[in-house]
Amino acid sequence: MKSSRLLAILLVSVLVLSFVIILVKEDVLIQEPDYRPPSQLLIREVDVKPAEVTSALVEVNVTAYINHEGGKTKNASMLIRAISSDTGLLAAQASAPIPETEPGKTLAVSQHLKVERNGGYELRLLLFDNGSIRDSGSVNLRGLNVITPTSRRSGIVLNNIDFTVSGVSAGRVTITPDIYLENRGTEASENLKLIIKARQADSNLLADKTSSETGVIPSEATAVKSVKLEVPDQYNYMVVVELWKGDIMINSWEKPVLLAPTKTIPKESEEKKVNIEVSKFVREGVPAGVPSYPEAAQTSTPKEPGFESLGAIIALMLVIILKRRS
Repeated sequence: MKSSRLLAILLVSVLVLSFVIILVKEDVLIQEPDYRPPSQLLIREVDVKPAEVTSALVEVNVTAYINHEGGKTKNASMLIRAISSDTGLLAAQASAPIPETEPGKTLAVSQHLKVERNGGYELRLLLFDNGSIRDSGSVNLRGLNVITPTSRRSGIVLNNIDFTVSGVSAGRVTITPDIYLENRGTEASENLKLIIKARQADSNLLADKTSSETGVIPSEATAVKSVKLEVPDQYNYMVVVELWKGDIMINSWEKPVLLAPTKTIPKESEEKKVNIEVSKFVREGVPAGVPSYPEAAQTSTPKEPGFESLGAIIALMLVIILKRRS
């Protein structure tokens, strides 16, 4: 009896619950979905700075400041394309992932890109999220060739060169250049090599050459290096100072030395030939002999009849005419 009563109570409960479900609207039982707007990525600012510079290429570090609004991102990334300003062709491109963050924050996303040093470019930035472009921007790169390559940076510049004559003997002059080197770098310089040359101004012949070292020059300090050059007298020279770092010539400077000064001649004046005695420019240790070449065999060619035979014929005709008239 008890079991049948319990069964009846269960059946009545099921019927009541079913009736209630029918009467209650469906939206009470179904949970309303959580709506989130799509993500928004906006480029606010772009910074570009050189990371590494060689003689041919420049590697730049591109940093984009991106605002994240809306919902979460999915596989977001930043694509950087370098378009040549001369040809309009794609020169290089690189991409970087955009990390996920809470909406309302700003991200700094960086990526390196290599381009040629002797070109100009338009960097175009594209922001992708879930396969769609959210934002884009661009920045121009110009004058990359004025950036000094890393291998040629020393901080050393030439301020001045003073010349003194330390000796004259047998038509040769010993001059002493005092070379003023200033370190404009923020740190002490390396000990670099100097090569000093004396070239004759008119012929560009090398009269003498010597080498020295800069030594370690403190920051914002000036060092004076003196060397000796022996050159023939009565000529004008261009003294060239070359700065070397290993096998790379970093820089070069030049200044004239006038041992045969002349006054300025107007352009319309007649030019005069400069007589240069090459024997005076023979340096010790350099072979002075001129290579000899076998003389070419001289072959005689028969002379063709020219104006001599024509003159003889004309003279003979004049004699015949005169005889007939007489």
